[in-house]
Amino acid sequence: MKVITDEKQYTGPGAVLALGMFDGVHLGHRALIARAQEMARAEKADAMACTFDVHPLSVLAPEKAPAPLTDVAGRLEIFRQLGLDWALVKPFTPDLAAQEPEIFLESLTRCTRARGVVCGENYTFGRGGRGNADLLRRLGREWGFQVEIVESVTDGGEVVSSTLIRSLLKNGQRERALRLLGRRAEG
Repeated sequence: MKVITDEKQYTGPGAVLALGMFDGVHLGHRALIARAQEMARAEKADAMACTFDVHPLSVLAPEKAPAPLTDVAGRLEIFRQLGLDWALVKPFTPDLAAQEPEIFLESLTRCTRARGVVCGENYTFGRGGRGNADLLRRLGREWGFQVEIVESVTDGGEVVSSTLIRSLLKNGQRERALRLLGRRAEG
């Protein structure tokens, strides 16, 4: 797997992008990545996870930033184990946060010659989180790439999320948290 910090560094034939923070790379994230990999195989393209070096809230509202479930190195190792071709780890900065969603997405999709974009139903991007599934679908039609919005994965009637997993860990439900993270308890 090749790791880059700027989409302009991509040198492959074209990519299907999996967009997300991917904190923990939990079962919901894994479903999204698997769908991006399926699309990439069908398109004879690379599968690429696009994430940030830090949680956006750590820049925008540090007092509200959640403790990370996995650091960048941990996420990259899981991406590698899952068989991704590329990982883009963009530095999250105030300038990036201020970028309009169309500008953010245009750079990503143009530089990677995107054939498809996959994200979760709650994914937002660009200034103020204004970019969403509807904007992504519209831009995909206009700019010529496929868009797939992956439904949330549930467990026991609850949406699998990094927030849920943090809550489980805080409340001593380690085994369920590890299961939702796609990991086994050790020792």
